[in-house]
Amino acid sequence: MLNSPSQDTLPAHADPEAEQLFYSIMVSSGDDLYANYQRLRETAPALLTSDGTLVLSRFADCSDALRHRALGKGDEFMRLKFAPVSPEQLNAVLEHLQRSMIMINPPDHTRIRGHVNAGFTGGHVEALRASVTERAERLLEKLAAEPGGDFVSGFALALPSGVICDLLGVPEADRAALTPHILDLALLVQATPTEEQLGRGVAAAASLADYFTGLLKEKHANPADDMLSRLVATRDGDGLDDGEVLSTALLFFLAGNKTTADMLGNALHAIVTHPDKLAELRADPSVIPTAADELLRFDGPMQLNARTVLEPVTIAGADLEPGKAVIILQGAANHDPERFENPEEMDLRRTNNGHLAFSSGIHFCTGAQLAKLEIEVLLSTVFLGYSEVSFTETPERYPGVGMRYFEELRVSLKR
Repeated sequence: MLNSPSQDTLPAHADPEAEQLFYSIMVSSGDDLYANYQRLRETAPALLTSDGTLVLSRFADCSDALRHRALGKGDEFMRLKFAPVSPEQLNAVLEHLQRSMIMINPPDHTRIRGHVNAGFTGGHVEALRASVTERAERLLEKLAAEPGGDFVSGFALALPSGVICDLLGVPEADRAALTPHILDLALLVQATPTEEQLGRGVAAAASLADYFTGLLKEKHANPADDMLSRLVATRDGDGLDDGEVLSTALLFFLAGNKTTADMLGNALHAIVTHPDKLAELRADPSVIPTAADELLRFDGPMQLNARTVLEPVTIAGADLEPGKAVIILQGAANHDPERFENPEEMDLRRTNNGHLAFSSGIHFCTGAQLAKLEIEVLLSTVFLGYSEVSFTETPERYPGVGMRYFEELRVSLKR
């Protein structure tokens, strides 16, 4: 049996009260999310639930689990659903996503990621800064002209959607029709979707799969300078087959659109509700790069991750057999005082900020540099470009914790 290092105190154990706290966190994140994480971390940081799932909330344990070779991808994605889900719905979800990087292990994961990473080098991403900034400025001008406009739909979704569509090679004429499917597809990664929401997510995945199947045929016949064309061209040798390209396109459409939009909304809310940090940012724009990482640590959109046990292993004192699930509360890990000094404080100058907002190990987010670029563009165009940024209505968070976000943010922007 493989052993994994863990902290000496509070090894894995069952705790009915802590388990109820965990389930309540899954159902409703709210403004007390990080306080509840602290309670869980202090009472049962390595919680064994009644079904044998291991729930981790300390940074050291979470980081170790994300990197551990005995843990990988399986059906744990589906086991995160804390609502009744039919086998037919689960199979429909898996049909479209099971060959993407997010759900496979080496060697296929290594092969696919190698081809995809080629388009996300630091140089490739930095070359996008000017075009992303120009797009952001156009979107903000429209928002500023209509006080009370929704930042989420008018900027947070529109900016990454344009960027990802450009990267994938989605024709401009097709983009507006795809937007509703982006929102419904994101329901699949919520921890507590209703049956109706999951049905919408499955339908969105099917519609997008149909669309990208047709688009891939076009890329075969008329390749262009975009990621889908490049992936299609790799079919010979160790490249991706059409099913893998399709699953990869759906993954990027989800992560590059909705997850990034949630990240931008959370970042805007965090800065606006901390006027001292807004003043600091305006006084010294050189903090923007470290501020981007800090905003991801402070209130990132992806609050949890999961792995399946592939071989017998001991994690945080728990002996786990193959097939068991490990839930990694990376949002809790990012507020662990054993890893971050004053974790509840937003420190725009924080260095050595090795947060887990982008996961870790072989499943570290491929688009992390692009996401950070988009936060930096948000900070520079919104808060340096407009002297007044305020909410015209009290923001309300989506209640689930699988992804933490605002469904809308009504704003007023003034030069």
